[in-house]
Amino acid sequence: MPAPPSPFPAGQPCWADLLVQDVERTATFYEHVLGWRVPASSTNPEGYRVAKRNGRAVAGIGQQPLEDQGMTPAWTVYLAVADPGEATDRAEAAGAEVGSEPDQDRGFGRAAVLIDPSGARVGLWETGSHDGMELVGEPGAMCWSETMTRDYDASKAFYAEVFGWQLQEIGEGGFRYSVARVGDEEPFVGVGAMPADAPVDDASHWTVYFAVEDCDATVARIPELGGGVPRPPQDSPYGRMSVVAGPEGETFAIMQLPDRG
Repeated sequence: MPAPPSPFPAGQPCWADLLVQDVERTATFYEHVLGWRVPASSTNPEGYRVAKRNGRAVAGIGQQPLEDQGMTPAWTVYLAVADPGEATDRAEAAGAEVGSEPDQDRGFGRAAVLIDPSGARVGLWETGSHDGMELVGEPGAMCWSETMTRDYDASKAFYAEVFGWQLQEIGEGGFRYSVARVGDEEPFVGVGAMPADAPVDDASHWTVYFAVEDCDATVARIPELGGGVPRPPQDSPYGRMSVVAGPEGETFAIMQLPDRG
C-alpha cells in the first residue's frame, strides 16, 4: 500500500497512542505482537516513544500521567486538524468536553483531547515535524478505527458538524453502522451503535485496528506475553479479526486483511 498522505487531510485518523504505567513492558509486548521496534530515547528512557514497523512510524507509547494511574489505559485515536484550538472551540459548541487543552507547539506538532457528546475520548493533531502515521493498511500498522457509541445519532451529528464527515449507513439486520468519507475519499473511519444488551459499564469508546499477517497465530501468542483475548478470532466481510488486550488491560483489534494478491 502506498504511504499515507502527508499531511493527512483534515478529519482523518492520523495517529494513535497509548499511555501506560509500565512503558518498557508495554513496548516489549507490542514488539512481539505487531513486529514493532519501540526504542527508548537515549536522553529520556521513560519519555514518549515512537513505534516503527519497517522503519516507518505507526503509533506512540508513553508514560501515563500520575493523575490517571489506577485507571485502565486506552488507545487514543487522533484526527488531523489545521488548528486544535479552533477545532476545540467548534467541538465544545457542538456538545463536546475538553479532556486536555491544545498543548504548545514544540515543532513536533500540537495535540488536544476531546470527550465527544456520547462520552468517547478522541484526540486532535496538528502536524509539525511529525505528520502522523507513515504506514497504514499493512501488517503492524493501523488499518481501521471506529467509535462505538451509546448515542448513535448524536455521534454521527457531532462528527459530521465538527469534522465534515459524510456518513453512509451500511449496517443491516438491526445493527446500525456508518462509514465516513470526505469528498471523493475512500471511507476511512466507522461509527457504530453499541448493542442494546451491552453491559451497562461499557461506555462509548474508540477502537483502533492493527493489521496482522495471521490473526489466529497472533492471538495464540498474546496470553503468554501477558495480554488477553476478550473476543476470539472470527471471520468478517473485511477479514478475520479479534479483539485483544495488552498487559495493562487496554483493548484493541487485530485484523488479517484479505489476500490482495
